Amino acid sequence: MPGSTTAVVPPQWIPLGFMFAAGVGFMGVGFSMWFGADKWVISPFHSATVTTAHMVMLAFLTTAVLGALHQFGPVVGQRPLRSVHIAAWTMVGMIVTGWTLPLGFAHGPEWLVATGAVIGVTTVTLGAWNLSGPLMSRSGGVPVVGLRLSVLYLLITVSFGIVYAFNRQEAWFPLLPAKILAHAHLGILGWLGLTYISVSEKLWPMFLLSHRPSSRSGAIAVGGLAVGVLPFALGLLYANAVVTWFGAVFIVVGLVAHLFSLASSVRHRRRKLELLHAFLFVSASFLLAGMVLGAIAALGGVDTSLRIRIVTAEVAALASWLGLAVIGHSHKIVPFITYSMLRARGVNHHKSGRPLLFGDLYNKRIAWGVLIGSVAAFAGVVVGTLFDASAPIAISGVLIVITAITVTTNFIVGARSAVPANPTANPTRQQPGSTSILTKGSS
Repeated sequence: MPGSTTAVVPPQWIPLGFMFAAGVGFMGVGFSMWFGADKWVISPFHSATVTTAHMVMLAFLTTAVLGALHQFGPVVGQRPLRSVHIAAWTMVGMIVTGWTLPLGFAHGPEWLVATGAVIGVTTVTLGAWNLSGPLMSRSGGVPVVGLRLSVLYLLITVSFGIVYAFNRQEAWFPLLPAKILAHAHLGILGWLGLTYISVSEKLWPMFLLSHRPSSRSGAIAVGGLAVGVLPFALGLLYANAVVTWFGAVFIVVGLVAHLFSLASSVRHRRRKLELLHAFLFVSASFLLAGMVLGAIAALGGVDTSLRIRIVTAEVAALASWLGLAVIGHSHKIVPFITYSMLRARGVNHHKSGRPLLFGDLYNKRIAWGVLIGSVAAFAGVVVGTLFDASAPIAISGVLIVITAITVTTNFIVGARSAVPANPTANPTRQQPGSTSILTKGSS
């Protein structure tokens, strides 16, 4: 069947390069949050807060999600990328964008923001064209449809972004909070959220060994979010409450369906609860917190200043939902890709002599520590934002730096320490068809 061999996926260094860059970006998020915590509580629109927000969205989340897309787009579409070279340039462009824009916001000069925006739009356009190869496939079902729409939302988000970047210099229109909020939700729900929900419909059956009786909740999740985000953002942009509520209803339906899909996947799993389940559970709790905060901001009789704090905390909770999902799934994705790479080099055994397993490629105790540290960090950000407290935000920044260094080092050192010093000392012929699960077109 087309797409069932390793030829359909890009070289392993492409997704691993994205993931490593995302780890470094996550560390940058921590430093930005740590040193800008006192400014964070002054205003969500302060340059320090805007800097950290763009580090989260670009240097960490978008870089990681694009890396996953370059691996899973070909898997679910059963077609290769259009160009490996363009994939490499997309990675470089995303790294440059993820650091240039925040540095421009933090320190200037102003042209650095515009330059970063231009590089970002160019990078995303090239990446979208490259991903269109596998994503235009007629096979793949709901995940492929969802990924097509999420990439479209990415293009819309960066288009908004470049207009906002140049507006800082040209002052075409006042950059009111509602416009910033619309841009934030386009990126965090339309691009990142929809991508994660779409990919999870492919990953959870594989990673959780789950065979659900129906995937209807997943289809509703993808459809609800895809339909709802655009009218929600447009309603915010043009101060149209009816359109905003129309979009919000679909968004809520989609997110609730996503939670039902997760519950069904866990219920029908064929393996015991493990690290990924824990990440998914706490990640889902942040999603619920974000939904509750959004409802309070929309329905509660609160003054404007409090509403701004609540909405900022809602965005932070949604970013925490996605951040924990990225970190949790990386403990499956990175070892699987590394395992496939090692097998291709003839490394089939652990240094102890037994067959090499995916779980050998990182330290599990350290991984549980990463879970605890990241949950504490994200919780501190949400609480500190909600209650205008700089101390929890600063502590969260420190925890994020430690967590980012730890998780990245764990993958690098874990892979090196698991294999023998001389990989050819204990060779085993690879069985036909024993490619990584991530290179197969079926779950």
